[in-house]
Amino acid sequence: MRSPVRVVVFGNSFAAKVQLPALARLEEAQVVGLAGRDEGKARATAERFGISDSTGHWPDLLDLEPDLVLVSTPVDLHFDMVSSALEMGAAVLCEKPFTLDVDQAEDLANLAQGRLALVDHQLRWNPNRRKLRQLVQEGFVGEVYHVRSDLVLDSPTFLSRPHGWWFEEARGGGVLGALGSHMVDDLLWTFGPVEAVRGRLETFVKERPDTGGTPRPVSADDHAELWLRAVGGAAISLTCSVSAPGTSRWLTEVAGSEGTLRIDLEDDLVGGRHGEDMRSIEVDGELADPAAHGIEATGPFAACEPLFLADVVDCVARGDSELPGAATFEDGLACMRVLEAARRSSRSGDWVACR
Repeated sequence: MRSPVRVVVFGNSFAAKVQLPALARLEEAQVVGLAGRDEGKARATAERFGISDSTGHWPDLLDLEPDLVLVSTPVDLHFDMVSSALEMGAAVLCEKPFTLDVDQAEDLANLAQGRLALVDHQLRWNPNRRKLRQLVQEGFVGEVYHVRSDLVLDSPTFLSRPHGWWFEEARGGGVLGALGSHMVDDLLWTFGPVEAVRGRLETFVKERPDTGGTPRPVSADDHAELWLRAVGGAAISLTCSVSAPGTSRWLTEVAGSEGTLRIDLEDDLVGGRHGEDMRSIEVDGELADPAAHGIEATGPFAACEPLFLADVVDCVARGDSELPGAATFEDGLACMRVLEAARRSSRSGDWVACR
């Protein structure tokens, strides 16, 4: 019988809502430590999940010699946390967006060579996305002409959300990183590398009160539109936004010389050859019910996370340095190249090569 995988978690927001409930139901996972910005809140979360150690000072948890470290914190903390975890010998699962910039991503990708080091792009574990990718590779649509990827969330509470790190560009906030990184990762995974990007980023809500009521300027984007030229020739458009209450759209559509494929709301894959009616396509498996894993959050991200975490923990338990299908730090670097090119393009108005 294999020994439990000793896990420490940095972060007490997404981790507490989604990752810790999922880990609690994995027999091979033993969460031994939790770090949060607020030590009192971290202690309360640790007590709720039966975690023996909690702290407001994350380096202390590395003394526990974990097998796996989950980094689920604001982006500006990722680099130090991830590099420290790798240097002490742990496998790492890091939240997205991966880093603040390409230089940090390059350093972490180099440090992670030969190690299990992954980015939490859990939508790769959606059976519908996996099937779409398989069909594209098998030639269902023929030569890929155009790809459309939209994620526009109906978030009325977003307009009144208090100021925090998410609204600070220097700390890695903004919708392009939060949602766009998932979309870009999926596009790169499915259709291959991108050679150039043209982007338009907007900040429609320009000021927000902090928790004390003091108005603070917003520097991070809440709306992003990207146009990408794939190395393989496909034209790709991407829109992500949280600043359009009343509008909701989650769509991936692929059109090619032979046919079309489309996923709507992450759970309905349809396709057809040209001249045929679009039909539902059977996939292997289905999205998990988050509630079945003790997760109160809803939606595809929460549904895919327990499936992904189960495979990550199993991979660590086996002592493997690779998890087929998962986003590696090299994938994280490729994604950061696209995001950085989009930001540069938004400032200049020109197409920008992905360096």
